[in-house]
Amino acid sequence: MSRRMIVRPSDTRNNRAEPFEVFTRPQRSLPARIAGLVLRLRAEITTAAVLLIVWLWPAGVVDDWPGTAAFGELITGPPDTPDDTGPATAGGLLLSALVLALLVGIVFAVPRSRRFVVRRGWAVMSRHRLRAVFVERRVMNYTGNLPVIVWARPTAVGERVWLVLRAGIELGDVERNLDYIASGCWGRAARAEARRSMTALVVVDVVRRDPLSTGPTVVSPIPYVVPAPVSVLEGA
Repeated sequence: MSRRMIVRPSDTRNNRAEPFEVFTRPQRSLPARIAGLVLRLRAEITTAAVLLIVWLWPAGVVDDWPGTAAFGELITGPPDTPDDTGPATAGGLLLSALVLALLVGIVFAVPRSRRFVVRRGWAVMSRHRLRAVFVERRVMNYTGNLPVIVWARPTAVGERVWLVLRAGIELGDVERNLDYIASGCWGRAARAEARRSMTALVVVDVVRRDPLSTGPTVVSPIPYVVPAPVSVLEGA
C-alpha cells in the first residue's frame, strides 16, 4: 500500500505565527439565557402580546353579531351543518383584524402618537444595535460578559442608553468605540459619560439630528448696531 506524505518547506514549517483569537464565553444555564433573551426582547414581546389581545378579544365579542357569520361565509363558504360556527369565527377574526388595522392607522395618522411610537422604536433599535457593536468590537471583560444595557429612551436629538459596566470594563472601553457606536446605531455622533456618583453607570447618547441645523436662520442684530460715542473717552 502506498502512502502519501506532504512535506512542507522549512520556511513554511518554521513560520507559523498566524494571528488567531481565543474567544471564551461564560457558562450560563438555559434558564439564565432565556431570562436574558426575554429581558432584551421585552419591548417586542409586550407589543406582540398587546396586539394579540386586541385582535383576539374583540373576535369573541363580534362572533354573536348578526352580520358576522354572513361576512365569514364570504371566506369559508356556507356552513356544513347548522351548528357549524366556522364562518362566524372566521368573520369575527377578520373583523377584529380590520379594527386593529384601523386603530394602528389612526395611531400613525395622528402626528403626536406617530412621533411617540417612532421615537420609541428608534430607542429599542438603538438598544439592540448597541449590544451588537459591543459584541463585534469586543467591549467585554475577559470572561466574555458584555455591559448590561438597562434602559433606553428617546431624547430631543436622538436616544439615551443607560449601561452598567461589569467588573473588568471601564468607561474608556466604551469611549474608544464611539465612532463604531455612532455608525452601528445609524446616528451622526455618539457620546459617553459616567455618573459621578457611580462610575459603573454610563450614559451613552446617540445623536441623530441637530435641532440648530433645521428651521429658519436667526440673524444676529449685533453687527448692525453702531456703538454710540462715549463722551468720557472723547474728553480724555
